[in-house]
Amino acid sequence: MTHWLPDITRRTGPRYRAIAEAIADDIQAGRLAVGTRLPTHRDLAWRLGVTVGTVTRAYKEVTARGLVDGEIGRGTFVRDPRTHGWGRTMDNEPAPIDMGLNFPTEMAESEAALKATLAEIVADPRDLRLASYDTNGGRREHRAAMAAWMAESGVEATAETVLISAGAQHAISSAFQALTEPGDIVLCDTLTHPGFISVASALRLRPVGVEWDADGMNPGALDAAIRHHRPKAVFLIPTVHNPTSLTFGDARRREIARVIERHGVPVVEDDLYRAYADADVPPPIASLAPDRVIYLTSASKHLSPGLRVGALHMPARLRARGRAAIRDTIWMAAPLSVEVVVRWLADGTARRLGDSKRQAQEARVAAARRLLGPLVTTHAEASPHAWLRVPETWGEGDPAAALLARGVVTTAGEVFATLQGAGRGRIRLALGRPETLADTVAGLEFVAEVLAGGPTAEQAFM
Repeated sequence: MTHWLPDITRRTGPRYRAIAEAIADDIQAGRLAVGTRLPTHRDLAWRLGVTVGTVTRAYKEVTARGLVDGEIGRGTFVRDPRTHGWGRTMDNEPAPIDMGLNFPTEMAESEAALKATLAEIVADPRDLRLASYDTNGGRREHRAAMAAWMAESGVEATAETVLISAGAQHAISSAFQALTEPGDIVLCDTLTHPGFISVASALRLRPVGVEWDADGMNPGALDAAIRHHRPKAVFLIPTVHNPTSLTFGDARRREIARVIERHGVPVVEDDLYRAYADADVPPPIASLAPDRVIYLTSASKHLSPGLRVGALHMPARLRARGRAAIRDTIWMAAPLSVEVVVRWLADGTARRLGDSKRQAQEARVAAARRLLGPLVTTHAEASPHAWLRVPETWGEGDPAAALLARGVVTTAGEVFATLQGAGRGRIRLALGRPETLADTVAGLEFVAEVLAGGPTAEQAFM
């Protein structure tokens, strides 16, 4: 245990928040090193002259921010940011089979399509103005094409409502820059996209997880959380949810829409995986509450991540701030990349590539179900990711580390957590990341073998 004591004498506001901010500042400044065990709740409360409940609330806040992690009986420790969130999924050492990040399949087809389209652009006699500065949020003809793409999903988007971003991660960041200020609370799922968690940390937001049931985010819990926390926004992934792959049904979407309309809270709806949803997928929540929802999509997950093209459909009152966020971060998405995607949407290439990748994903999902049986959850027939339950025999063991030792990269469930303890005993498998179906099958076989071996096998591998 450290003898560290936070200085909260000059901080205003609630004491729990002052303690949380002091912890965050001391971690950033290096005064609290990775792995440091923080004082117990009771000890810190006594030394600061506050209640134990105040310290507990402060520790919960910094845990939600991903700065610390704690377990009953062990204590609370400063996290290594390189092994959590994006760090844990992106900075892995090269491995024979990588099932860490979600990548689209059949990338050779995307590469061939890109070469063909670039040749068309080179031969185009028109002045396309692709080498110069473009309008923040994209030129009108590009925005109109992206709006038509969104309209196929049921969103009433137009060139006036759409802003073009440099991929989905930039779209998420721009949306929350438009909606929030540092210190604001944002509601989300207890397990959610680590890219959102990273954005919340960078913008100094306070993510709060809302309870789920078998159909997704619970509307009653959402209503109670809004009343209690007074959040500035809600972040949702209702279609092929990352990491669980669940798709909210139409009735659940309508219930959530009624709650947000009742309270007037804006929502950011991440709809990146709609291309992999089952045929009966309901329309987006944005179609039910168009004045409350920022809807975002991207070409990354089912066309080409290298093009970095995404889009946001924004209510009128937020559009100026959204455009400013794009201007302040990258100024504009690269016009050449956007032109490629727009041409793919127009000439049928996007549909052809999407269909091919979906068929490949279906084969990989079938393999996961066959090899992992009841341990794996893939709600969508073509889900890019599988949510894996670790057998109870593993106890406190770390199967993700054991798999990495065998050359298989996965993502531990805690990476997706916004609530302490969420995601434990779970692993997400990115089924589209291996280059071939054979590589995916080999990875799944390793996973099945390691899980069956239990923690004794982990020690042997390590």
